[in-house]
Amino acid sequence: MTMKLSWWLMIIFLIQAFHVSAADQELRIAMLLWRGETEAEAGFKSGLQELGYQTTFEIHDAAQDLSKLGAILRSINNNLIAYDYVYTFGTTVSRRAKVVIGGKLPQIFNIVTDPVGAGIVDSLDSPGPTIGGGSDRIGITRQLDEVGRMLTFKKLGFFFNPREKNSLITRDELHRYGKEKGFEVVDFPSPPVDRVLQRNLQMLSDSPDLVDAVYLAPDSYLSSEGPLIGTKLREAKIVSITQIRSLIEHGVLIGIAGDYHELGRAVASIVDRHQQGMVFEK
Repeated sequence: MTMKLSWWLMIIFLIQAFHVSAADQELRIAMLLWRGETEAEAGFKSGLQELGYQTTFEIHDAAQDLSKLGAILRSINNNLIAYDYVYTFGTTVSRRAKVVIGGKLPQIFNIVTDPVGAGIVDSLDSPGPTIGGGSDRIGITRQLDEVGRMLTFKKLGFFFNPREKNSLITRDELHRYGKEKGFEVVDFPSPPVDRVLQRNLQMLSDSPDLVDAVYLAPDSYLSSEGPLIGTKLREAKIVSITQIRSLIEHGVLIGIAGDYHELGRAVASIVDRHQQGMVFEK
C-alpha cells in the first residue's frame, strides 16, 4: 500500500511539474511584421501572457519593403538557435518566411486571407509539421450577399495591389462571383508605386459614374492608405465595401471585418497547444 501510494504521488508530482514547465517557461519569438505592430500582435502578446508564458519578443518590421524583408529573413535564418518560434504577419511575409526558413523553425502566421491558396500551408486540416496560424478570411460570397440586402449594383470597382497574393486570390473569387450574380467587376490595380492609387482614386472622383460601388481588397498596402482612400471615396460619394477594419475606421461605408486582437489571442493558443505536445498537423 505504501509503495502504491508513493508511485501515485510521484505520478501526480510529474504531471504538475510538466504543467508548470509548459505554462511558465520562457519563450523567444522573432516577430516579422509588414507594416508595424497591429492589434493582431497586441492580442498575440496578451494571449501568451494570460496563458502564463514569459516571452521575449524580437520585433522586425519590413515597412512594406521587400528588400528589407529579405535581409531580415536572412539574418534570422542564420541565427535560428536564438528563437523558439517565428511569428509572421500577412501573406507576403508568411510566404517568404516559409521559403527561406523552410521548416527549420516553427512558424506561426497570422492575418493571412487564404493560407492554402497562397501556398503557405498544405491544407487547413493539415497545415504541415512545423507551421500553423490564423486566417482573417471572410469569403466574398458572405460579404456581398450581406451587402446585397442593402443595395444593388451593375458595376463593382475593385481596388487591389497586384503584388500581393491575397489580392490576386480575391480578384479571381470576385470575378467568379460577379459572373454568377450578373454584375461586372471593373479592376483598379493599385500597386505601391508611382502614385497609381492616387490616380485611380482621382479618376473615380472625376467620373464617379464609372462604377456603382467599390470593393477594396484585404491588402496591407491599401490598409496603410486608409485615410486617403476613405476621404477620396467619401468626396466622390461612392459606396465602398471592405473587410479591412482600419479602412472602415477611416470612412469606408460597409464592412464585415474580423477582430485582429481576438485573432492574435487565438494564435497564441496555438503556441500553447504546441508547447503542450500537440503537433501542428492536428
